[in-house]
Amino acid sequence: MIKKKIKSIIKNRTGYDKILFSGRANTSIWKIGLYLKKKKKINIVLPSTLCVSPAVIFNILGFNIIYLDIDPNTGLIDENLLIHKIKTTKIDVIFFVNLYGNVLKNKFCKYAKQKKILVIQDLAQTFFSNSVNKNRKYIFGDILILSFGYSKIFDLKGGSLILTKNKEIYRDINYINLPEIKMDLNAKKKYLNWYDKYFSKNRKIENSKLNFAKKLYIKHYQNSYDKKILNSLKELNFEERERKEKLNFYSKVFKDKNIQILNQKDSLVPWRFCFLVKKKRNYILNKLRENNFDASSYYLALKRVKGSIKLEKQIINLWIDKSINKNKIQNQYKLIKNFL
Repeated sequence: MIKKKIKSIIKNRTGYDKILFSGRANTSIWKIGLYLKKKKKINIVLPSTLCVSPAVIFNILGFNIIYLDIDPNTGLIDENLLIHKIKTTKIDVIFFVNLYGNVLKNKFCKYAKQKKILVIQDLAQTFFSNSVNKNRKYIFGDILILSFGYSKIFDLKGGSLILTKNKEIYRDINYINLPEIKMDLNAKKKYLNWYDKYFSKNRKIENSKLNFAKKLYIKHYQNSYDKKILNSLKELNFEERERKEKLNFYSKVFKDKNIQILNQKDSLVPWRFCFLVKKKRNYILNKLRENNFDASSYYLALKRVKGSIKLEKQIINLWIDKSINKNKIQNQYKLIKNFL
């Protein structure tokens, strides 16, 4: 009954009417990856700035990954580079990710359609809007991924949805049954060790070093997520409004020639206040954390190319959720302005 309500809300907001439930975003990506392999679609484009987990999964499954640089003004894949690559290279799939709450106007989609390239859109660090018109404008994937885990708009400690409008895609992914592999702390330790001591230094993803991955990434959906997801969807209007108000306030307070704001004015649901600083980024991050302000610097470049390296060295992300208020925003700026 609750799942029907979830599906109804999503269909009304987005137009996507075929919905599958999985335990987490990486499980959704794994299932989609197996579907693509079955269809012999193995040449996949990924942005060079991205959480490492999708790249790990596509590596393990044997895909030919083509990394494309990002636009450092948005943190998203560079659309001009993408269109050029579509025109000149054999591509089966584009894995497009909405990072930093930002969106593309998806000019590339018409070229992808001409070449029969499948577009997977992971909403990742945004969410579909309460505005149906905005959703029509910015949500375009043949397959869409929504998730409710760590660092997402709604952090419910798990749960992910695979959305499509295509009956065959829905049927074929639905047939894929992944046996759940019990996660253990040792697998988590192995991942952190690999990430800190190996990947962060050489940016190589080698399958021989990834035997921990299945224990981290495959998780079954739990019915206990139903109510949490439904409540989140009901709160979407409030969440979107609150986040946008805080984001606008950040933009007014953080006016400085040494700050480049990454957030777009016209978007879906904002993630965090994201900005670039040319100097002392790590020092500023440490000062914020020393003063109990949550701050992150996602992400490391998956490939060391110009736009991704700029973001890796300069980005700071500050919270705009319920933990933050106008007074804290002003205090954050007071703290960092002397170091800019």
